[in-house]
Amino acid sequence: MALLRVGRPRQGRAGGGCRVESRTERLDSLYRAEYAGMVRLAYLLVSDNADAEELVQESFVDVFRRLDEIRRPGAYLRTAVVSRCRSVLRRRRLVAATPPPRPAELGDEAGELWDVLDRLPDAQRAAVVLRYYGGLKPAEIAAALDVPGATVRSHLRRGLATMRKELER
Repeated sequence: MALLRVGRPRQGRAGGGCRVESRTERLDSLYRAEYAGMVRLAYLLVSDNADAEELVQESFVDVFRRLDEIRRPGAYLRTAVVSRCRSVLRRRRLVAATPPPRPAELGDEAGELWDVLDRLPDAQRAAVVLRYYGGLKPAEIAAALDVPGATVRSHLRRGLATMRKELER
């Protein structure tokens, strides 16, 4: 791990002159030292690589904005990453707890279908919606959801069976 000098002059090699690192150089040093570890930390918290990378990048932007005020940029960065991850997890819990409301303009049949879809497990609902609303083929759904094709076919089969059973009641 590289040491980061914040606001302290460095001794030059020749002539004993002093050189102060620019903000960009300090951020570059911090980025090289901390980026991979921060992405791993964020990934372990949010379980999504794309979200983790985005959260870390946003945190580096915060650090850069306040770099002259921060005494320990690495610690500040870590705190910013963890804080952003907690916000994402809070948002996810809120979204999961409050499903989207049924659109008012739906007729009786479409409304019933909406309710049945809402009761399906997330993976089955995603597969059914992508197949029959999005018009994707099972291989395309597998790529979009990052799961094997057999898993998509299984989700479709189970989801449709559950929907048939629910709609026949």
